[in-house]
Amino acid sequence: MNSQLRELQSLLSSNGRLLITDDEYRKALLELLPLTQGALVGNDYPTYKKIVSEELSALSLNNDINLTDQYTADDTPVNSLAYYRIKGLITSSYYWRFSTKEFEQDLLHAEQNPGISCHFLHITSGGGEAWYLDRLSETMRSLSKPIYVFIEKLCGSAAYYIACHGSVVKALTPNDLIGCIGTMISFWNLDSYFESIGFKKIEEYATKSDLKNKKYNDLNTGKPKQFIEEELNPLQEQFESTVRGCRPQIAALPEDHPVVRGETYMGNIAQEVGLIDGIIKFDEALEEAYDLGIKWSESQLQQRNRALSLI
Repeated sequence: MNSQLRELQSLLSSNGRLLITDDEYRKALLELLPLTQGALVGNDYPTYKKIVSEELSALSLNNDINLTDQYTADDTPVNSLAYYRIKGLITSSYYWRFSTKEFEQDLLHAEQNPGISCHFLHITSGGGEAWYLDRLSETMRSLSKPIYVFIEKLCGSAAYYIACHGSVVKALTPNDLIGCIGTMISFWNLDSYFESIGFKKIEEYATKSDLKNKKYNDLNTGKPKQFIEEELNPLQEQFESTVRGCRPQIAALPEDHPVVRGETYMGNIAQEVGLIDGIIKFDEALEEAYDLGIKWSESQLQQRNRALSLI
């Protein structure tokens, strides 16, 4: 098994917390089966950045609007849009998948690039790894340039955790699926399989180590109360607080509203409940993002002029 599959196996079989839809989890799980392993075998599997660059090159774009994934380029045309593709399983640091750590660095580079005036997020993802999303959220809230989010087909769980930071959030069709603001853990306990083929697990603890691994062992044996209260519930509160803080319409919803209990909506209903701001074609979204960037650039120029006038 190559390194990509080993890391995916580690993520899905660990007790790491996930913010993910069922569909995204199943797609990731299928990659571990023999039927699909061939797609990831070998050392020449492209990095996520290369995949995004190829997708960007294949897009049919308005020539008046420049999208770039070269966030540090010195020759970036004025009022360019920084393009970020958030697709598939979200991870914190895997180089062949979307990485929240790498995304954070890309945002910061684009923020410092004088040729870029707006961040354009193109999302098709059902979520993934929960870890590091809180730090990414802090970074996204610190950005001065506008963030435009365009959803195509799916934006759930961890993907919506990212999307909610958009100055504008819009989807491609009324049939896109959006939401799943909820927290879960999902992994496979393989003990019974290993026992069936002759393995015997031995595990003992020092007298004073009665709490070592207890929370996770209880989870494995059908007693999840402590794990839910100490790990899942705080993460859920953090997720919900972030979304409410970024989306005024959701902030106004009652505590027991389905939006903040993990419900997923099709695009038209997602707009009604405040998860998105509208439904729009891709080229129209680019124009709106470009206009946002122009307004931001103009506001920056006005601020500089005012500051100079006070000197």
